[in-house]
Amino acid sequence: MSSSKEPELNVINNSDVMTDIFLSLPLKTLVRCKCVCKWWNNLISDPVFKSNYSRQNPQYHVSGFFLQKFLFLELYSKLLFFQCEGQVDAAPKPSLSFIKDEKGVRIQHSCNGLLLCSSFRCLEEDREYYICKPTTKQYFPLPHPECRTVFGSNIAYDPNRSLHYKIVCICDSYLSKNHRQLKIFSPVTGLWKASGKPFTVSDEDMLFNRGVFWNGALHWIGRGNLALRFDTERELMVTMPMPPIQEGWTQRKLGYFGESGSHLFLIETYAPFAAGFDVMEMKVDYSGWFVKYHVNLVMLSLQCRVIRTIHKLSILHIAHQHVGDEDQSFMVIHVPGEFVTFKLRANTLMELQTNNKVDKSLGLWYSWEGVYPYSNTCNL
Repeated sequence: MSSSKEPELNVINNSDVMTDIFLSLPLKTLVRCKCVCKWWNNLISDPVFKSNYSRQNPQYHVSGFFLQKFLFLELYSKLLFFQCEGQVDAAPKPSLSFIKDEKGVRIQHSCNGLLLCSSFRCLEEDREYYICKPTTKQYFPLPHPECRTVFGSNIAYDPNRSLHYKIVCICDSYLSKNHRQLKIFSPVTGLWKASGKPFTVSDEDMLFNRGVFWNGALHWIGRGNLALRFDTERELMVTMPMPPIQEGWTQRKLGYFGESGSHLFLIETYAPFAAGFDVMEMKVDYSGWFVKYHVNLVMLSLQCRVIRTIHKLSILHIAHQHVGDEDQSFMVIHVPGEFVTFKLRANTLMELQTNNKVDKSLGLWYSWEGVYPYSNTCNL
């Protein structure tokens, strides 16, 4: 004789039915369901399910950026997190203390909800690398790339194109001190591999530790004329056009380089900030840069007393946002003792909702080179 509970058991044991149920649950309830049994955990942890849940539950989206600074004798770098959009409850905690490393931990790179971290105060040969998701405090140690020097480590991850990330390292080469070798780590194989032949770098000021992932490629610029992009699918490295260095200067004066909302932005600051500056955007076909916004610092200084009296600022982050047809993009600016946001199209200040403070006497404590953009759609 069949039991009255058989229909319930059939539902519980049906993957499709359970997946539909999980998709409708609140996030906190869903996370608790992972602890019920191994099967439920596997269903909820599946990358395809995560992607579907994120699309159906946009309220759990959060984007912003980490600010990192190093303090004397501190094992862990000092972190702040600024939220640009999304739910407050979905924001990650500004701490790496969940990664247990006696040498301390710092952020090396960030990309679409993942952080690449490493040991802090040690020689390269003793350094450990970790991929982590700060919202869930999950982290996985990575094998060390076989090289003597790592000039930069970067994540390439687009959840809309692939379920898997890649780690791209720029390492030294046996050929000469001016040669570099790209090495790629795949979580599928769990191994590093050399990608292509060693290439020469005449510009020693390349910012290989500040790669920007955009349009399926990693992009690196420097303070000279050289700029590179690496197609992570085809494993192809090519040069990228850059604006000419202004006459009378021997180096490029970088004010910002980053991506937001599928747009790649660049700011150069040869003149004092008080003269204003252009926010340039790269064309999708890589044919060159064009001026997207002009920032009038006279207007900004009238609205911000600190800028008016001190004339010092650093640009931390550009957030590309649209509400309908209206451009609501803004940039986050650090001035001594304060953080402010500035609407790029309207040329107006906007209040930044944050509890993060910094001592005014420290001056410009943060710069864009210590910023790690972070976006996450699901805390699973």
